[in-house]
Amino acid sequence: MDERQRLTDLYSQKTDEELQEIAAEGYSLSDVGRETLTAELARRNLPPMKVSEETTQIEYQDLVTIRQFRDVPEAILAKGLLDSAEIDSFLGDENIVRMDWFISNLVGGIKLKVRREDVEAANLVLQEPAPGELTEEDDDL
Repeated sequence: MDERQRLTDLYSQKTDEELQEIAAEGYSLSDVGRETLTAELARRNLPPMKVSEETTQIEYQDLVTIRQFRDVPEAILAKGLLDSAEIDSFLGDENIVRMDWFISNLVGGIKLKVRREDVEAANLVLQEPAPGELTEEDDDL
């Protein structure tokens, strides 16, 4: 069974409310998924999916690799630092390294990527020294 037919069958079994919930996150669907969902919404005379061009372009943003990590924990820590600074970031090849850490060097490690306009701010955040040991006085703050 091809993907289009599988999705047609799947969407035809959903309630109107379920389809509208899926449509609300239509930006996350594949092209075939969006086309199939649009056809099912039209068949049921439901409002069409509203997907702005901005949301469909998210996956094509100009991302720059600013760090590479061999191990998952280090990569997640760096991403967490950027998240806490409200800098959007993405870990490339994280899943493949999670599946088999031995090939991390083969794929070039886990790549921490940010938008081109965020490179300078992200590097500043990642270069900040780690805080020293916490004392009891720090707990009072």
